[in-house]
Amino acid sequence: MSNDFIEVYDQALSPDFCQRFIETFNASPHLQPGRTGGGVDPSKKLSTDLYLNQHAEYQQQLKTIIEATERCALDYFKKYRFALIAPVALQVRHPQTGEPVTLTHENFDEVAAGNELAFMQLLYRLGAVQAQKYERGAGNYNYWHCEVFPEKGSVEALHRSLLFMFYLNDVEVGGSTDFYYQNRSIQPRQGRMVIAPGYFTHTHRGTVPESNDKYILTSWILMNSGQQLFGA
Repeated sequence: MSNDFIEVYDQALSPDFCQRFIETFNASPHLQPGRTGGGVDPSKKLSTDLYLNQHAEYQQQLKTIIEATERCALDYFKKYRFALIAPVALQVRHPQTGEPVTLTHENFDEVAAGNELAFMQLLYRLGAVQAQKYERGAGNYNYWHCEVFPEKGSVEALHRSLLFMFYLNDVEVGGSTDFYYQNRSIQPRQGRMVIAPGYFTHTHRGTVPESNDKYILTSWILMNSGQQLFGA
């Protein structure tokens, strides 16, 4: 088992979907300068972004993206099952006896295997999806960063457990996603998905694509709030 918690899923999106989405992106009237947690700052991130959830015309494509994300995220949580065990001591009904038991590593196969999707959906939610274009020779998110940080008036970013991205096209030279502590670089390949933890342990950057423009989709898998999990 890999122990760096960075998982790569090739062909998570079809070539046809990726190409059609690039065409949709390039024709969109809703493109904006890329933002970081602190706002527009080209010294840290230079991209053109599209916020899919904000516009009705992208909902069918968003549905395909969500389905692919859910499928790969389920594989991720099955591999790293403590993401379903460790955050909350879930009480579940034993499938044979019907008695309530606490979900643990020791009894997971007995009481939870095959039902991971339900636990994933109970504990986690999907963030808003962005499409981003990084222009050849200039575009980048070269600033080493993580996804979890405090915001004024919001705790949303503090709930980001995992980051994910889909590469919509191949980039042969440059454009890699580099993870600092893991000393690992991932090259964009059309349809490839990457899932990794969002905290400082997986500080990362996106380098300048040199051979051609780079297009990605990206968001987060967030832990549900205490209010969502336990009520008011």
